[in-house]
Amino acid sequence: MAAVSIFLPLVCNAQYNLIRIDSESDAWRSSQRVFFDNEMSRLLMPQATAFGVKCIPSFSPEWTLTYDSVAHVLVYNKAQKSVWYTTYEAMHKRKTKIDKASNRQIITSKLRKKPKNYQAPEVNTFSLAISDDQAAMLRAIWRNAVYNAEDREVYILDGTTWEYFIDGRRAKSHRDENMLVKFTNELAKAVSTGNDARKDSLIGSEFQRVVSNLTITPQPL
Repeated sequence: MAAVSIFLPLVCNAQYNLIRIDSESDAWRSSQRVFFDNEMSRLLMPQATAFGVKCIPSFSPEWTLTYDSVAHVLVYNKAQKSVWYTTYEAMHKRKTKIDKASNRQIITSKLRKKPKNYQAPEVNTFSLAISDDQAAMLRAIWRNAVYNAEDREVYILDGTTWEYFIDGRRAKSHRDENMLVKFTNELAKAVSTGNDARKDSLIGSEFQRVVSNLTITPQPL
């Protein structure tokens, strides 16, 4: 399927949870990426999510912007600590040593023989109501972008990744000059600050700018 021009190749208020991981459990036998994906979904994805975006920075806490189809609100969730690094530290042990030749500190890591108890990051949650018409507009552009994007994997530490999803499909971008990325970043900011006027402005004139940068016009539902 041809890629849309803006999508170049991709790349709960939660309480603190102390998860005791059994070394024989499926969670421990899985890869750290699977562990991370599961925690991202558990912590940052509301149950009634219809579509949205996950933002996964390299060195900062992850956040999601989703549409709750039951409450008819946009939901912004942001972890207070990086989910990637907390899951990594649960599964890996770091060692620090000094290289005698260069007198430089060298840090290495390896998979733990036994799992470390894992304390999940706390999550801040914000929401902002949107009209059914606004939700339909967002759903249309999400569906258009995701269905026409070229989905290629990019390693998580290569830079910030935005993963858009709807109808069980997903597409990613690692380019912050992407028009849809800019739009959703601004929309996430409006939700996190409770700026209803800015939200209405974005899903109005700003929305049309995003549409104009698509090679295929989103079709109404």
